[in-house]
Amino acid sequence: MLSTAFNVLSKGLVFLNSLLIAYYFGAQLKMDIYFYAYNSVVILSALIGSLNASVLIPESMRIRAQRDDREAMEFLNFFIALYFLFCVLLAMIFLINPVRAFHAVSGFSMADLNKESAILWLSLPLLLLMPVVNLLTEILASQKYFTVPMLAAIINGLFSIGIVIFFHRVLDVLSLLTGLIIAYLVNLILLLLLLKQRLRWRFRFRWIAIERRIWKNIGFAQAGNITTSLGAYAPLYLLSGFQTGIITSLSFAQQIASLPTNLITNQFSYVAGIKFNESYAGHRREELNAVFLSTADFLLFILMPVAALFFIFPTGIVSVLLEHGAFGRSGVSLTADFLRWLGLLPPLLVINTLFARLFMASHQIVQSFWYQIAFNAVLILALCLNVRHFGYIAYPVTLVSMYGLNLLGSYFLEKKYFGFIDYLSVLRRMAAVAAGNGVVAVLVWLVMRRLHLGSALVELLAGVCLYLTLILILGYSAGLSSAFNQFTRATWKRGWQWYGRRRNP
Repeated sequence: MLSTAFNVLSKGLVFLNSLLIAYYFGAQLKMDIYFYAYNSVVILSALIGSLNASVLIPESMRIRAQRDDREAMEFLNFFIALYFLFCVLLAMIFLINPVRAFHAVSGFSMADLNKESAILWLSLPLLLLMPVVNLLTEILASQKYFTVPMLAAIINGLFSIGIVIFFHRVLDVLSLLTGLIIAYLVNLILLLLLLKQRLRWRFRFRWIAIERRIWKNIGFAQAGNITTSLGAYAPLYLLSGFQTGIITSLSFAQQIASLPTNLITNQFSYVAGIKFNESYAGHRREELNAVFLSTADFLLFILMPVAALFFIFPTGIVSVLLEHGAFGRSGVSLTADFLRWLGLLPPLLVINTLFARLFMASHQIVQSFWYQIAFNAVLILALCLNVRHFGYIAYPVTLVSMYGLNLLGSYFLEKKYFGFIDYLSVLRRMAAVAAGNGVVAVLVWLVMRRLHLGSALVELLAGVCLYLTLILILGYSAGLSSAFNQFTRATWKRGWQWYGRRRNP
């Protein structure tokens, strides 16, 4: 709960920074190029760092448990140095001619990229800093320092907000990248000090013999992760040739739609993933199944209403959050189009995330490889065909459709590799929660159509309050989520206990 609270604060700062970006800069060509360059760096960093949770951290935990801390430290030091070297080489490739490099992988014209070349140059240091900082935070989190990733994100948010507020007039869009570079440098220094002081870390590179099994897992994991990264990159490439403001609107919609996943799913699944690792290593299959079911049950009940509210009120949400300053009505319309469909992803990503954690905990990297390859290959092909034929709206619709099909694919994965997981129970509960939310969504939509409240904010607040009231009543009366009911009863009980101790110390 502490790490979740820090996560809410960190993501809140990141989102506040996004609101400031919309207010100061709006949706224009230079913002499209900024978001394209920044998101490209994030995707590359995620590809490099995808080994952390899938191979490096589980393997280091195994070495620490079966051998000793020194060997685990040497193992991770080897990959810290490898990350640094690889990122330096990758950045140097782009530094030769960043304009031509970005032109080769985007739909922007050379003239537009040359005009905003400073954005491209300043985005490259992040390619070096992001993967290394992410690996260091993962190392600390594996040692049960769960708040470290959030503290790092809080630092990023504070520096980004400060630089944008005080220097946006002088540096313009470059203030965004300057703030991020300073934040990651500060993070790097603090993380190194924390590792040194708390874990007595010895940063000594020594060439060690990595087992063939680990290299094989790394090879298969990265081959699969490349297709995942291409799936994330495809919309940037396909949409960069569309109208001005499309990449900016997509980026804002993705940030809003991903808030529930970042704030709730990723945090719960990260802690659950550590429990998966411990339960699987200890051969406690029933315990692992219980954690999987309760986590899925809880997250689905929370995130289904969020998805429904995104679908019903996308324009109201975007208007309240972004329609200020330089962000105009056309940007609101484009962003709302994306948000309506991307907002359906959070509950679908629950299953995907939990199964990814299962494969990581069981070290079955090779087994997940072919499914990952197939899923992302079909996704990329579908995106290329649909976006070209149906326009920008085909991207979010195709993405949601593919993750809907993934629910069926996960059933076959469970049957083949995780027979001890009662996945059918999860699907039944998910169907019941979806049906309940569907009924409530129709009722709320009909009521709000008849009400003309005149204000986007008032209409949004009224709709959200009505929806949450109805779904809570239905949830408790129909028992849609036993995990959520148990959680609320326990929280209520502890609240009264705390109140009693305060009154009678």
